[in-house]
Amino acid sequence: MNALAERLDVEMSRALADAPASHIEAALALLLELRGHDPAGDLARGADARELARAVSGRMLDDSARWQEHLGACFDAAGVREVLGAPGRPVSKQAVSQRRGLLALTTGSGRVVYPAFQFDGHGVVAGLAEVLDLLPSDLVSRWTVASWLVSDDADLGATPIAVLLTGRLRPVMEAASRWATALDT
Repeated sequence: MNALAERLDVEMSRALADAPASHIEAALALLLELRGHDPAGDLARGADARELARAVSGRMLDDSARWQEHLGACFDAAGVREVLGAPGRPVSKQAVSQRRGLLALTTGSGRVVYPAFQFDGHGVVAGLAEVLDLLPSDLVSRWTVASWLVSDDADLGATPIAVLLTGRLRPVMEAASRWATALDT
């Protein structure tokens, strides 16, 4: 075994001993991406491995933090089951995954999360399903829709989700239609 392989074996054993599963999954995914983009390792040769790791993890985690700051809290499926159910009686996983008008976002790691802003009490904000229908996922990503819902809209004078929370569906649907038309051209 050469010196690099021995060092890698020791460092890998140490790193795996106490690493969270999410870190191990991310490291494996990064390795697979590197192999896909640079099969022979020519592009990475000579690169500072620690600097590359810092840049990749910083970018990944910084982007995640920016999204969380912009969108606010998100629930996983278990959290949504609790929110939509009666106290002590969550709805089924199937009911969550098949619920019309529920904005689901898939993270880079493949987790599905649901922005908390779309819930009002024990239900989804009234009118959200109709707005989402105007913005199909083949036209615009769900992440972009989530961002639009919480971003100030000059025509509405507020964020679309804030307007929906007041019970005014028509102006939000008009704004969504204008946006969909602009995206489709």
